[in-house]
Amino acid sequence: MRLRPHLNFTVTILTAFSLVFVAAVAMVVVGFRDAGSRAAQETAERHLAAAAAATAASTRGLIHPLLGHAAVLARMPAEAGAALEPALGALIAETPVLAVSVVLPDGALHQVLRLAALPEGAAPAPRPTGAVFAMRRVPAEAATPESWTFLDAQGGPRGRALAPRGAGDARGLSWVLQAREPGVHVSTLYDLPLLGRPGLTVSHGLAGGGAVGLDLALADLGGFLAAHKVSPNAITVLFTEDGILLGHQDPQHAVQPASQGGRTSWTTLAASGDPAMRALWSAYAEARLAPGGMHMLPIGGVDHMVHLAAVEDFVAPRVLAGVLAPLSDFTAGIDRGIRNGTLLALGALAMGLVGLGVVSWRVAHPLGMLAREAEAIRRLDLAQPLQLQSRITEVERLAEAMGGMKAALRLFSVYVPRDLVRKLMAEGAEAELGGERRRLTVMFSDVQGFTSIAERMDPEELMRVTSSYFQELTDDLLEQHATIDKYIGDAVMAIWNAPKRDLAHALHGCRAALRARLLTQRLEEEFAARGWPRLHTRFGLHTGEAVVGNVGSSDRMAYTAIGSMVNLASRLEGMNKMYGTQILVSEQTRLGAGSGFVFRPVDLVLAKGTQDPVEVHELVGLSVAADPKDAPLLADPALVARLPAWGEAIRRWRAGQFDAAAAALREAGDPAKDPLVAAYAARLARYPGGRPDDWSPVTRLDSK
Repeated sequence: MRLRPHLNFTVTILTAFSLVFVAAVAMVVVGFRDAGSRAAQETAERHLAAAAAATAASTRGLIHPLLGHAAVLARMPAEAGAALEPALGALIAETPVLAVSVVLPDGALHQVLRLAALPEGAAPAPRPTGAVFAMRRVPAEAATPESWTFLDAQGGPRGRALAPRGAGDARGLSWVLQAREPGVHVSTLYDLPLLGRPGLTVSHGLAGGGAVGLDLALADLGGFLAAHKVSPNAITVLFTEDGILLGHQDPQHAVQPASQGGRTSWTTLAASGDPAMRALWSAYAEARLAPGGMHMLPIGGVDHMVHLAAVEDFVAPRVLAGVLAPLSDFTAGIDRGIRNGTLLALGALAMGLVGLGVVSWRVAHPLGMLAREAEAIRRLDLAQPLQLQSRITEVERLAEAMGGMKAALRLFSVYVPRDLVRKLMAEGAEAELGGERRRLTVMFSDVQGFTSIAERMDPEELMRVTSSYFQELTDDLLEQHATIDKYIGDAVMAIWNAPKRDLAHALHGCRAALRARLLTQRLEEEFAARGWPRLHTRFGLHTGEAVVGNVGSSDRMAYTAIGSMVNLASRLEGMNKMYGTQILVSEQTRLGAGSGFVFRPVDLVLAKGTQDPVEVHELVGLSVAADPKDAPLLADPALVARLPAWGEAIRRWRAGQFDAAAAALREAGDPAKDPLVAAYAARLARYPGGRPDDWSPVTRLDSK
């Protein structure tokens, strides 16, 4: 066999590195000196434009829901207390809102307040344990005390108190006077009553007089604007087209200093203590700067880039978002690098002009292939064998070793879930025993009547059926961000938010369950066409804290989740059999999934070994399909139309009002077509004489 000459790997790498690096640096510095400066300025312009647009869009996203809440609350009945419950819902839904106020035509004031936002002494003491919100009712009569009702995070009452009525007539508040004009309004900055901090109010007038308002603190708005900072010295502001300053990333610049009375008031760009604000207003007022345009503005002898963007679909006068940043924030590093690079290139060019071509190619080509192969192995992409030949001894030996490693990993990966390994590698997890406490969403699936199916089938045929079923179901779950924990006979356990972080884990779990339900329905038809049994699958989901990590021994580990919430998820799946449902979720999962899904309340259940009952819901489908491919996941419109009657039946049942529950149940569906309705009809039939003395709406499960 003819021997091929080989070059020493170390000498080749050192020679090629010095020649290629020095020559490349010289060419880049010389060729792109001017282009670098232009590119820096163009990059800065794009960043500022994107930041201004993002600020405007985010501002609309922050304030626009408040406009909708104000308009909705303004349409509530005018009688006392009618708007408090929806006002509480608005306060729970919109975390930036500190208070929702309703001023009635007779001067009475009703408020729903976030207790954490109130200063010490603003609410009657002591505050009940667990109180998060408070409903405050201030009567119109000056001599009558105001009443406070303290509520927990779910709106449940925690206690009541009376307090002396506050002075003044709420009808004289600035935002109430502003709301006399039609439509929704955003106030100027002022000291929010009772909250004792600067902010603004989104308001809407009530029919017949009065107004509803939602309070937003200036400090929260300032923190919101600071999040859109594009460079170390950039400034982000919000102002109206007539010059009133609505928000500044530094709240001290957004208002006039407190007067002797201790009150703060709004200010304008022209009167601001920040010279950048005065320069911005001057350019805008003189039509040198318009929304969507970029302008170079000298401030204190330093060139600043300025970009404006309008907040779309907002109230009048128009609100603008402005971003200012010194040009030097973007060009200083590039200028310094170009200067240093030029000096280095002058010395390096003398050393890098000889012998670059052949040596660099002989190193770069095989190393490039090995680098791509190493990256493929890191991703566990092991399908293609490595084919590489090199005249460099070390490179060829490395290629042979890498090929052998890839073949060994290809064999090993058949027995290990690749997707789980990829996620663990992405999270930087170590292969050691132990875990961490983390909030997860866990799903269990199970095939109805699988034991009897297995007894009737040939083992080889059963293996083909289950393999096809598991392959389809696993692929579908992985597409919905799931981690497959394990296969337990015919069941699958999947988790979300581990090992890879997933803030929307409950949402993804519910979407995955709907996708899996659609998939298994399709598989039932396909299997029936092949003469295979129908594998009707049920699902249970629960969200809560568990310990997730590696369990086992030092030489054999399994990544899994452990905790009572895992057991509850499994029991939820089993409860489907009792109610005739296909997907059951806990109250925690329903809350975490958000408003994009339709749920049907099922029962209050006390599982064996637990102390607190769990509210169980049936996941019906999506409430709206943002993507056409999600249309099959939409909830049945007929079922959605019957949900109010169903909710009334459940409320009556839990209150022990069996006759009213039976009447509502007749409107909620046909027991012959809806197993859940049939289950409750059977329950009611067990109590023809009314509610027994020892009756409880909580269903106790005596088996696991």
